Amino acid sequence: MKRIFTSLIILLLYSLQSCSLVFPVIAPFKDLPKPTGPYSVATRSTAWTDSSRDETFTVEIDQRRIVVQVWYPTKEKISEPSTYYVDDPVLRLPALAKQLRLPVFVIKHFDKVKTNSFLVKDGQSTEHTFPVILFSHGLSGMRFQNSSLMEELASQGYVVLAADHSYGANITIFPDGNIAEYRVGTRRVLTEERLEEVDLSQLSIVVRDMSFIIDQLNQHPEDPFLRNLPVDPDHIGVLGHSLGGAAIINLAAVDERVDAALALDTWYIPVPDSVLEAGMNKPIFHLGQKDWSDPYNYKRMNHLMNNCTGPVLKLLIPETRHADYTDMPLFSPFSRYIGYTAATDPERLNALIRAASVSFFDAYLKGASIEPLRRIIQTEKEANSYIFIPLEKAPIPPK
Repeated sequence: MKRIFTSLIILLLYSLQSCSLVFPVIAPFKDLPKPTGPYSVATRSTAWTDSSRDETFTVEIDQRRIVVQVWYPTKEKISEPSTYYVDDPVLRLPALAKQLRLPVFVIKHFDKVKTNSFLVKDGQSTEHTFPVILFSHGLSGMRFQNSSLMEELASQGYVVLAADHSYGANITIFPDGNIAEYRVGTRRVLTEERLEEVDLSQLSIVVRDMSFIIDQLNQHPEDPFLRNLPVDPDHIGVLGHSLGGAAIINLAAVDERVDAALALDTWYIPVPDSVLEAGMNKPIFHLGQKDWSDPYNYKRMNHLMNNCTGPVLKLLIPETRHADYTDMPLFSPFSRYIGYTAATDPERLNALIRAASVSFFDAYLKGASIEPLRRIIQTEKEANSYIFIPLEKAPIPPK
C-alpha cells in the first residue's frame, strides 16, 4: 500500500511540473541545525590521487582519484556567508534526482540550503591538535550527506575527513570539472591475468580509500590541503553509514591506527566472515533502525558483537528508516511522505545522533567518561539497547 501511495505522489508531482515555482513555497528546504560546540567550523575540499592503485571502474588504465572534504574546529569568528550544502547544483541535482526517482524540479531549490561551515583555502596554524574522525558514505551516497554530524563533531573539537568514493558515490565532481558517475556493478571486464591484481570487492575499494586518507595524514602532512590542519593522527575514529559502516568496521579490524568505530545503520552482510569470527578488541557503537527488511543483516551484526572483546554499544531506534541516519529528514517532511524516511521528529533524532556520537568519541578518543553515553542510551526507553564495557577496556587517557 505504501509503495502505491508513493507512486501516486510521484505521478502527481509530474502532473504539477508546469507549476514548479510553487514547490519552494509548499515544500521548502530547511538549513542545517546549528552545531552546539564551542568552536566555529571551517571546511575545504581537494582531490587526491592514489598512484598505487589502478581505477578499475574506467576503461582506461589510470589511477584512483577521490575528492576529500575536511571540517575542522577554529576559534575564528565566521565573517563570510555559510557554505551551501550542494557544492555544484548544475551537476549534482540531476544525479540526486535520478537516485531519488524524482523530477529535478522538485528538488531544484535544494541548492539554497546552507550549512554552518565557512569555506577556507588554507588553515591557520594552531597550538592545539584534535583527534581525527574519518567518514564513509554508503552506495550512491555523498561525502557530505551527514554534514550536520560533521559540523557538530568539528565544533566539539574533532577534525573530520570524508571522501566521495568515486563511482560508488552518487556523483563525484573533481576540481578540474571531470566527474565520476555512479557505476557500481558496471566495472570494466577484467582479463584472467588481471583478476589477482585488481580487488573485485567494492567494500575493499572503500576500505583502501580510507586507509589512503590515513596514509596522507601521516606521510604527507605538508600537502597543501593538510598544511596547518590541527590534526592529531595518533587518535583516529571512524564513522560510516550503510556500506560505509561495513567499510569502517573492516578498516578498524585490520588497521591498528584506528581506535574506535561508530556504525550508522550499517549493512553488515558485506563484512568479511573472518572479521565477524574474530570480533574486535576496539570500541564499536552501532546506532540504527530497530529492524532491517533483511533480518540476516542484524544476525551478522550480533554475531560480530558476540565475538568482540572490546567495548560494544548498540542502540536500535524504532520508527526510523535507513535514510533517517543521514541529513535527509532534516530538510523537509516531504521525504517522509514519499517513504524515504520515517522519523516523525527528525530534529530530535538528529540531536540524539549528534550527542551520542560526540559522547562515544569523547570517551574513546579523548579519554572522557563513558557515563554521558550510557545515560543517553538508557534514556531511550522505546529503543533496543545493549552495553558491554569490560573493565580492562574502559576509556583510558589519550596516547
